[in-house]
Amino acid sequence: MKLSDSLNEMRKWIILVLVGVLAFWGLNNLKLIFDVIGNIYRVFSPFILGGVLAYIMNIPMMKMEKFVKAFIPDKYEDKYKGVIRAFSIILSLLLLVLIIVVIAFLLIPELVENIESLMNSVPALVESGKDFVISLLDKYPDIQKEIEVMFAESGSVSSIVSSILTYIVNGIVGFVSGLFDGFVYIFTGLVFAIYMLCQKEHLVDCMKKLVYAFTEKRKANKIMDVATLTNKTFSKFISGQCVEAVILGTIIFVVCLLCGFPYALLIGVLTAVTALVPIFGAFIACAVGAILIAISNPIQALIFIAVFVIIQQIEGNVIYPKVVGKSVGLSPLWTLLAITVGGNLFGVVGMLIGLPLASVVYALLKESIKKKLDKKDIETV
Repeated sequence: MKLSDSLNEMRKWIILVLVGVLAFWGLNNLKLIFDVIGNIYRVFSPFILGGVLAYIMNIPMMKMEKFVKAFIPDKYEDKYKGVIRAFSIILSLLLLVLIIVVIAFLLIPELVENIESLMNSVPALVESGKDFVISLLDKYPDIQKEIEVMFAESGSVSSIVSSILTYIVNGIVGFVSGLFDGFVYIFTGLVFAIYMLCQKEHLVDCMKKLVYAFTEKRKANKIMDVATLTNKTFSKFISGQCVEAVILGTIIFVVCLLCGFPYALLIGVLTAVTALVPIFGAFIACAVGAILIAISNPIQALIFIAVFVIIQQIEGNVIYPKVVGKSVGLSPLWTLLAITVGGNLFGVVGMLIGLPLASVVYALLKESIKKKLDKKDIETV
């Protein structure tokens, strides 16, 4: 055996031993590792947020650029490329602000009015609940007396309502305070996103150079193919999911109006927002809507749930495949599995990225299996 071969073999064993030692140390210090990762994430989280915002804003920005270029002669496109990009970013930001303002304009007055209505109905609800419970215990006068004493000690109905109102107001104040505290964080991420969008082509070119500089050409080409597939899948998924959410929210709003359900606008907007999370999101709006309706009319709440489930089935089997199309390309079983696993691992974020990520993995696996079967000259149905 040559000396070089011996050295290579020794190097492999040293690397293997070091990897084993590091793995053993890592398993015994998981808390320390997660703490370090958490600290690193906290430091870079504004920039991570900026990257996510840049990727999402890039979708409408590209459409805005096409729209702006339609009014500019081809010979001037290169000359005013920076101006076109800046104008497109401004239009995308204005679109984002407009969406937020419209949602707030529709939601806040409705929410305030509904809270007032709920608070006005609480006294009667508490009294009817107390009378109902006491009526069930006619044969047990001692228990009836205990319940009446309990209600008497808890204070009048008005004091209960006041406590509930105070709790809600404190919650709203805490939420607003949290938004104010996170303003700097969001603003930093937004500024970073704008810089990334302005230099999008340069950043992509730098990433390509890094990949081709440190990997073999064949592997680099494969990485680029995977990156292109991932970008295409995620972009189509985000666009389709947003359109589908708006359609579902509009349908729920119109149906609630036609059926005479209360809180139609609130439930419709809530459905559109929560439907951004595939499959499970809309059912959150269904649960909240059913609770709101049940306070005034329990029978109507049951009808609402039935109508919502029917609409959800029609939307999931007819509208969703046509709107989102083949951007995901997964069967309902794999879709549910991807969202469930993603949600268990990373919460709501996992639900959002789990489906397109699973689609990318599925496409790559399908391509790999096809190549291996073709190589073995095996045909499948």
